[in-house]
Amino acid sequence: MSNIVTLADGSTARPARLDDAPDMLAIYHAVSQKLIGEPEETLEEIVDTMQEPFVDLDRDVRVVHTPQGELIGFGWVYLRLLRDVEIDLYMHPDFWATDTVVMPYLTAWAETRARDALALVPEHERVTVTAWCYHNDDWYQAHLRQLGLEVVRSSYLMWIDFNELLPAPVLPAGLTIREFRRDEDWHYVFEVRREAWLDMWGFVPRTYEEDYTDWRHYWEKNFHEGYWFVAEQDGAAVGVCLGEPTYNGADDVAYIASVGVRRANRRQGIAFSLLTAALAQFQARGKRAASLYVDASSLTGAVALYERAGMHVKRRFDRMQKELRAGVDQRVQVAGALE
Repeated sequence: MSNIVTLADGSTARPARLDDAPDMLAIYHAVSQKLIGEPEETLEEIVDTMQEPFVDLDRDVRVVHTPQGELIGFGWVYLRLLRDVEIDLYMHPDFWATDTVVMPYLTAWAETRARDALALVPEHERVTVTAWCYHNDDWYQAHLRQLGLEVVRSSYLMWIDFNELLPAPVLPAGLTIREFRRDEDWHYVFEVRREAWLDMWGFVPRTYEEDYTDWRHYWEKNFHEGYWFVAEQDGAAVGVCLGEPTYNGADDVAYIASVGVRRANRRQGIAFSLLTAALAQFQARGKRAASLYVDASSLTGAVALYERAGMHVKRRFDRMQKELRAGVDQRVQVAGALE
């Protein structure tokens, strides 16, 4: 096959295929077991990502095999957000101490592919490449630093174990919280979620049409009856909490993908009410715990909100970044008006 590259140590690299997913999962699990003592990622998540419309397997995903045919490393380049291209590189930890070829190849390949975004973004705009890693992954961080990336931000995995019965939420006067109605509420959720994301650090604003297309794709794949909630005040949707019934393949752990409140309705206890109502519902549905991810330096003070609801930081991730081209930065750096 002409698209196979032979590396200096005899290993080979080629574009990924769907049938590589189980071997890729084994490497995900080997890395996470080494660093955090538990498996992360599921086969379904890998396959779903490989089939996303913005992923071109021939150009965006590489796998590397030993001369004996064992898959030992792989890399992703996500050009979904062209102004901040994300890369994700993995190698089986059994080879970390001896590798001098595979990870250097993957980092060089990833940067070359990431630079394709430069031609797709207006010349006056800033373009960066970003990689996420476990806070304690010194090996991977060292390779990313050799590529020129440095830590610019951190995020937390936050967690709550339902060790005792959660109290019923106390709602501000005039506020009601109900479950999402699939055929009626999707546009409410889109509007609230879109506004809330404008206060997320690093978020690159997009056109209404781009956001709407992305939202419909997300909604059609990720809606879970009984796990999505809408907060209403005076008959208008003012906040949403979007949950999922599983986290990382665990059926007894719920996951919160998004909590958002319209700017004009903040500082009224709505986000706290939404969160605590959702957690109580998750517990009532038999879950033993719930989780979510949050920017460690959230512009809206989200970490403190989650801690007040009884959640704690379970894990830290670092966001490493490198500028590919200087220019006007479209990313959110400060929160808007928080009434």
